[in-house]
Amino acid sequence: MNPGVASEEPMIDHPAASKDVAGVVDFADILARKAGAKYVYCTGKFVSRAPDDTEVLSCRALTSEETFSGLIDRYALRYGDGDRRAVVSMWTMSYFSTLMIGAAVSWLELRRVLPLRLDRLSLAVDAKSGEPRAFVLSDWGREDEGASVHEAFHEVIREHAEPLIDAIAAQAGVSRKLLWANAAGYLGWIAGEIGRLTDPVLAVEGRALLDDPFWPDGWKNPMHGMIRQECGQGGETIDRRRVCCLRYALPGIAGCGMVCPLPQGRN
Repeated sequence: MNPGVASEEPMIDHPAASKDVAGVVDFADILARKAGAKYVYCTGKFVSRAPDDTEVLSCRALTSEETFSGLIDRYALRYGDGDRRAVVSMWTMSYFSTLMIGAAVSWLELRRVLPLRLDRLSLAVDAKSGEPRAFVLSDWGREDEGASVHEAFHEVIREHAEPLIDAIAAQAGVSRKLLWANAAGYLGWIAGEIGRLTDPVLAVEGRALLDDPFWPDGWKNPMHGMIRQECGQGGETIDRRRVCCLRYALPGIAGCGMVCPLPQGRN
C-alpha cells in the first residue's frame, strides 16, 4: 500500500433512482440494453464495486497534493526519466477518457444523468501502478429527457473536471489548457462515435460542449476551441488538438497521429 494514497471504500449514500437498475454492478450492462455491443469498451469502467487488485480513493482526495503526487510517483516508474509533466498528462488522459466517455454515452444514448460530481465519486486505481482503472459510483443516476446538454453535463464538467483540473495544474506544473484539452479530446471523440453509430444529431448535441464559447449561464467554456475540426489531405475531418499532450516527451510512446498540433508529433 502506498502511504501517499488513501484507500477508501466508496460512499454509497444515494439509492438507485429506479428499480430497473437495482443490483447492477457495471454500467455497461445498463448501456447494452439499448446500445447492444456498440460500446463494449465501456465495460468495467463505471461500476458499483471496485475491481480486484485496485485501491479506492475518493475523487476529491485527488485535489490533495500529497495524494496526487503519490499516485504519479508510482505511475511514473514505467516511464523512467520521462518528463514528469508528460507523465501527469498521460495519467489524466487515462482518467478523462473513462470519465468523459462514460458521461457522454450515458446522456446521449440513454438520457441518463449519472452522479459524477467530484465529491460523490470514487476512483479505483491499479494497486501497483496507480493507473486509473474504474470509477465507483454511488448509484446509477436518473433518466431526465427534459434536461439540456449543459444541464446534463453540469456535474461532470463544472463540479468535477473544473475543480480537479485547477488543483492538478497548481500542484503539478502543467497548464490548465493542456488538461482541458485532454478532457475535450475524449469528449469530442466519443460524441463523433455516437453520431456515427447511432444518429448524427447526437454528435451535434455533444459538440456544443466543445464549440460553445459560453454556457447558458455565462460561464466561459474552457473546452471551447481546444479541439478544432480541420479538413485532412483526403477530405476527411480531423479533430486536431490546440494544445499538445506532451506524450512525445515520454520514452517508448508513439505520437498521437493527425490529432497532434505539432507536425513532429504526428508520427
